[in-house]
Amino acid sequence: MQSLEKGEAVVPVSRQIILYGDLNWHGFQRAQKLLHARFETQGFADIELRLDVGNAYPNGVIPLVLLLESYRQQGREIGVVLPEAERLVRLFASNDWIRHLDPRLVGTSGVRLASALHSFGSDEELNELINREIDAVLGRVTFAEGVAQAFEWTLNEIAGNVLVHSGVGAGLMQVVAMPQTHHLAIVVADRGTGIPETIRRAYPDYPNDEAAIEHALQKGVTSRPDFGQGKGLTGALEIVKENNRGRFEIHSGKGYVGWVDGRFAIKSDFPPFPGTVVDVQLDTAHAIDVSRALWGHQPVSFTETLYGAGMPEGVMRLSLRQEAASFGNRITAARIRTKIENLLSSEPGSVLEIDFSGVDLIASSFADEIFGKLAIKMGVIRFSRRLRFLNLNNFCHSVTDDVVQARMAQHVGKTA
Repeated sequence: MQSLEKGEAVVPVSRQIILYGDLNWHGFQRAQKLLHARFETQGFADIELRLDVGNAYPNGVIPLVLLLESYRQQGREIGVVLPEAERLVRLFASNDWIRHLDPRLVGTSGVRLASALHSFGSDEELNELINREIDAVLGRVTFAEGVAQAFEWTLNEIAGNVLVHSGVGAGLMQVVAMPQTHHLAIVVADRGTGIPETIRRAYPDYPNDEAAIEHALQKGVTSRPDFGQGKGLTGALEIVKENNRGRFEIHSGKGYVGWVDGRFAIKSDFPPFPGTVVDVQLDTAHAIDVSRALWGHQPVSFTETLYGAGMPEGVMRLSLRQEAASFGNRITAARIRTKIENLLSSEPGSVLEIDFSGVDLIASSFADEIFGKLAIKMGVIRFSRRLRFLNLNNFCHSVTDDVVQARMAQHVGKTA
């Protein structure tokens, strides 16, 4: 035992960790270092983690969730105290972070967002989850050309890697769309073997974790050639580069490799992360040439799988009944209009059928927000050529026809 000089006092180390600032990746690293010190250096078996943060983001919360899971599996006790600010409590609740951070916490009331944190453990769960995420994002953000296809391809590839390469066959995923800033973030993480370890099994000449991750980003490099061709991570990186203002970051083990602000950043991290976190951020207002990014490959469009199934080539179909429970407010209508615009933009040579089956009543404001505004934006000829209306009853037909004609007359009056 270390001897003390006369007058020297022992300052006890608290079992409580208070995390300040923002809970982003850098905030997570601060928490990780503090937890490592308490458990590994100071020998504590239980910790209270107090989240006195100013804000929180998926790329900070999701790795923290996995780190806490890892410690708990080792028999460590960790209690999480949520922020006191009501705004942050609602944020944690709506993103479904609370139960993942500490299963013992009582769920806080609040509306869970469609873009909340989700777990997956099979290809069936993952396919259903990806389809739901794509469908939700299509109604929130207006995509520049190619961005929706790039988003779908990247999400499939990165999340699919968890099932094939992680060794645990399960992961976490969250997609966040911010229309005001034209920002789309994808965070996928797992508590598996990690990229460096899986790469070294096939390529033993890369002893450093960061070097192994960098090698994994080369085209054709894969630890499982029986499952893939080594284009998933590489293609996602190329898509981000094509997007110009996108970001691509991987944290796995002791390694970090990122494409940030138009250049690579490679470094070693400590303590090591127990698994892999992939963080991809896209600028939805900046067009992406997906074929050029993917070496001439043109992936199957999401519109074919979600809106073109069973339809003739060049035809998509959107069911209004499946898009909303009621048809009376402009907020819901604006979301549907955004989705229609994205579908038309993604398939510029296709016709979109709007199916009114099961819709008995539609408010004039609802119809105007979708079809009146679309008619003005597209012009009457393109509107008539690219949209086809099915199964309207007399009432819905009359309302839709009236709002389109009124909008067109108003537009002509303004330009006369």
